[in-house]
Amino acid sequence: MSIVKLSQWEMMLLEAARSHGFVDEEIIHKLRSENTEAFLDVEGGKFDFTHLFDLSKNDPHTLETAIRDGYQIKFTTFNGIKFLLNKRYDIQADRDYQINGDSLDRVPLKDHALSWVRQAISKNWRIVELEKRTDSGDTIVRFELVNTPS
Repeated sequence: MSIVKLSQWEMMLLEAARSHGFVDEEIIHKLRSENTEAFLDVEGGKFDFTHLFDLSKNDPHTLETAIRDGYQIKFTTFNGIKFLLNKRYDIQADRDYQINGDSLDRVPLKDHALSWVRQAISKNWRIVELEKRTDSGDTIVRFELVNTPS
């Protein structure tokens, strides 16, 4: 079975809903029942969830599989990784890791989170393991762009 691919925007909407406190089956139910009002307070109302409702109506199997079983982002940007780390794991730049040019450096991730993020981000990024902390169980990593020939 291949992994479902979502756009970065679809990932952002889904992870914003999750960080708002909605659990997966609740998100699916709200999308199926076209309960648009349920999403009005997510991120202070700054996101328009119309695209997620359209995807749910036009391709419910794909979206529900992504919600339940995981997904890979088709193309992940620098800010997309920052958003994902923040919403899914409450890991923030400057507080939890440093930004060095076009890399995110010294990001602490638990094993399950590292495994999930490895499969979720697009292949234009590489995750380099820097150190394993036995006290916290974190692996400290760097996200860096993969150099592609011009």
